[in-house]
Amino acid sequence: MPGPAAEPTDGAGHRGWTAALLAEGPPASLREELSRVGVGVGLAALYGLSLGARQGGVSFVRHAAGVPAAMIAVACVGVPALTIVLTLFDAPLDPRRALSATARAAASTGLVLGGLAPAAALFVVTGGSDVTAALMGLLGLAVGGVVGVGVLLRDLGAALRRDGGLVRLSGATAALVGFAVFAAVLALRVWVETLPMLKGGAS
Repeated sequence: MPGPAAEPTDGAGHRGWTAALLAEGPPASLREELSRVGVGVGLAALYGLSLGARQGGVSFVRHAAGVPAAMIAVACVGVPALTIVLTLFDAPLDPRRALSATARAAASTGLVLGGLAPAAALFVVTGGSDVTAALMGLLGLAVGGVVGVGVLLRDLGAALRRDGGLVRLSGATAALVGFAVFAAVLALRVWVETLPMLKGGAS
C-alpha cells in the first residue's frame, strides 16, 4: 500500500536572494550584471558607514564612499587590463564572461563586508586606540577583498581551463596571479588615500 503523498514544500524550487545574487551560470544580461555590481557596492558602503561611526559626522560619508571606491577601481582598471593580457595568450575569454565574473566578485565582496558591518561598527565605537581600530577595519576589508578576488579568479580560471594548451594555460595563470597582486596593491592604495580611519591609524 503506497504511503501518503509528500506535501509540497513552500518555496521549493525557488532560490533565495543571496543564492540568486551569487548564482553561477552563463553570462546574464548587462542590466542583471550591473545590478549585481550595484548590490555589492551598496553593501560595501554599509561597511564603510560602520567604520565612519568612530569619528561620526562627515566621516560617515567619506568612509561609505571610500570602501567601495577600491572595488570600482579594480573593476574599471584591473579587470579590463587583465582581459587584454589574457587575449595575448589567445585565452577563450570574452567581455561578457569577464563582466559576469566581475559582477559575482563584487557581489561576494559586498556580502562579506555587509555581514561584517555590525561587528565592525561595535568594535570601532567601543575599541581603544585608533591604531587598533584601523587594523581591525583593514582586516575586514582584507577578508572581503580576498573573497572577491578569489571568486573572480575562480570564474575566469574555469573559463580558461575549458580550452587551452599547456603554454596558454601557464601564461594565463601567471596573468591571474599578477592581477591578484595588482588588485591588492590598488585596493590598499585607494583605501589608505580615502579612508580617514586608516590615515589616522597610520599616523
